[in-house]
Amino acid sequence: ALLGAPLDENSSFLTGAAEAPAAVREALASDSTNWSTECGLDLAALRDAAAGWTDAGDTAADLDAIRGAVAAELDAGRRPLVLGGDHSVTLPVLRALAARHGALTVLHLDAHPDLYDELDGNRLSHACPFARAFEEGLVRRLVQVGVRTMNDHQRRQAAKFGVQTLPPGCWNPNSLPELAAPLTVKSAVLKPS
Repeated sequence: ALLGAPLDENSSFLTGAAEAPAAVREALASDSTNWSTECGLDLAALRDAAAGWTDAGDTAADLDAIRGAVAAELDAGRRPLVLGGDHSVTLPVLRALAARHGALTVLHLDAHPDLYDELDGNRLSHACPFARAFEEGLVRRLVQVGVRTMNDHQRRQAAKFGVQTLPPGCWNPNSLPELAAPLTVKSAVLKPS
């Protein structure tokens, strides 16, 4: 199930991530979309999931609405693919997944570790979701791939929580550590300017 999380209230710099779900939905509905891959895989299931797309949350007060929407998809037997929003949407997604599956292993693909204790006085900042997730016992293991912007504070946080970080240039797909279930993947994709 595709689930939009149009929230960027917790961004410390640029906003616009809240527009991502609508932009993705528009692209998926385009007549020019081809649902077959180069390898011949038919992605019709993605098209069908896009037809039932829902959005949850559009303000900082809606983090719990995002958690509830993810939980509802899990209760319906669907695997939610959450799109949009600043990185603060990670926390309610992890809350819903951990409530269902217990503490998670997370494979995090991003340039930023999102481990601040707080940023600009905001403990729910887009830069903090993994600190909150560890504190709440939602994550038992975090493997971060591609992190290139870790300051001293975040290094201390990574050590405190036992985070495994694989910077760019120090890993390849064949060198990823073994990842145990329950596993979730969090990735950041930035729109090129």
